[in-house]
Amino acid sequence: MNGVPERRTVHREQKAADVATPRGGSAAIEPADGHEQPPGTPRGTRAAPSAPGPGTHGHRPPPVPVTHEQRPGTAAAARERVRRLLDGHAGAPLPPHVVGDILLVTSELVTNALRHGGGIAAFHAELDGGTVRIRVTDRSPTPPSTAARRRVTTPGGFGWPLVQRLSRSVTVTPDLGGKTVEVVLLLAPDGA
Repeated sequence: MNGVPERRTVHREQKAADVATPRGGSAAIEPADGHEQPPGTPRGTRAAPSAPGPGTHGHRPPPVPVTHEQRPGTAAAARERVRRLLDGHAGAPLPPHVVGDILLVTSELVTNALRHGGGIAAFHAELDGGTVRIRVTDRSPTPPSTAARRRVTTPGGFGWPLVQRLSRSVTVTPDLGGKTVEVVLLLAPDGA
């Protein structure tokens, strides 16, 4: 592997134990727009191109912001950013259980970064066709634990399996001094 970290993606069909990545290595994270920014500078939003819809006679509606990259300080702040992103979705209203699943996964990723990952180094959420993509970078190179809960009386331990179950795909990428967890979730329920 020549010292290059391994990037692993887990799709819903794979087992939870398959998601762990090896320790060590480094990979640079580039800003989503490909431009360098000074450390600590919050990134703004960018708009996705919008195609003219039926009956618009070539007129394009104003672009809808589709990314939120400022670091949230709490899971509630991250959920609110993702909720605003979903509210800007130009399609049919999203089913409440789909929105709930997306917000739950957002909360779990941010909570894990705050509780186990040494804090949030970067946060990114974007609409991408029929999916939402969420990336959380933390300051710990340790991959999320895929071990089964040890004791019923110990709080926690449900979040990572929930993230894996609700997401279409999960990717854990080692980074210099941390890792990035990226999930992709469907905006429509399976089979819709």
